[in-house]
Amino acid sequence: MSLLDSWGESLSGITDSIVNGGESLVDAWFESEADKVASAAPEENRPKKEQAQQPTGQPITYAPMNNNMLMIGGGIVVLMMFMMLMMRGK
Repeated sequence: MSLLDSWGESLSGITDSIVNGGESLVDAWFESEADKVASAAPEENRPKKEQAQQPTGQPITYAPMNNNMLMIGGGIVVLMMFMMLMMRGK
């Protein structure tokens, strides 16, 4: 019986060391992946660019583009094409 007890204790010691080593390996892998994700932040890795400025040093502000006229013109062209196809079909 003592032989089985010694084998059991040896196996449990080996199993414990394997599990503890595996846990530390997994923890190290998770930490390295977390470091990769943290260092991949684009706002930290992009070079800082200064805004465009005029020769006097004032920053150039860009007005938002207004596409209303393009949309109205495109709609009129589509309506004219539709009307032309309708009149041609008579």
